[in-house]
Amino acid sequence: MPIEECSAAIVLRARDYSESDRIVTLLTRDFGKLSGMAKGAKASRKRFERKLEPFSHVMLYFRRRPHGQLVFVTRAEASPDLTPFAIEDDLVKIALGSYMLELSDAFTSEEAEATGAYRVLAEALEAVSTGRVTLALRQAFELRLLDWAGYGLDFARCRQCAGSIGDLAAFFVIARGGVVCARCRPTIPDGALKLEAASTAALMVLGACGFAEVPESQAAGADGALAISRFVSSVLDRRLRSIAFLDSVLTSNGGVSRR
Repeated sequence: MPIEECSAAIVLRARDYSESDRIVTLLTRDFGKLSGMAKGAKASRKRFERKLEPFSHVMLYFRRRPHGQLVFVTRAEASPDLTPFAIEDDLVKIALGSYMLELSDAFTSEEAEATGAYRVLAEALEAVSTGRVTLALRQAFELRLLDWAGYGLDFARCRQCAGSIGDLAAFFVIARGGVVCARCRPTIPDGALKLEAASTAALMVLGACGFAEVPESQAAGADGALAISRFVSSVLDRRLRSIAFLDSVLTSNGGVSRR
């Protein structure tokens, strides 16, 4: 019989399978993204009660199957070393948290190394759970996850001449993963999105600060948000299902949660 392995994990998605089983996809600290079958998960209160729902932060125990990609989930347990995420009681937190789960799912692949992505997601969900949801928090998460995935966006220096952008307006070029200055813009054949100086400065700060500092930071304006959105779409080549819900909830609540 395969040995039982374990890792800290965050449940990204789950669905019922047959009358008592569940299929879950998790982002683990030690094994990357895993999909598994939890036999009897809908009936076993001792092994799985409310531990295999999206946002669950658990110690996952599993055995690998000789054939097939799905691992066999044996149990999932809370741990004093893992921060639980209290998100289910706030619609805005659910919206942003769901987007964070879906974006993390999209940027990771089965069993590929993803310790950094796990940490980014865990820290971001803790910030959502314990603080107010803001546009700045969304943008900071997007920038941090993109950086982990190797798409670190540069808003500090011109991608053409390497000069400092400073407090000037700039032009975001998707193909270059950053901005070019006004002087270099005429020499760049690629399409570009103009960013106001305030948005460029905000994105520089958000890309470098920790999630605990985000509530004190200014979010980029609509131009900065659009630049990130277009870049993410260019990488994924699809629109995430959670975005429409998130955008509608943030708009109706003035961009912040009530807590």
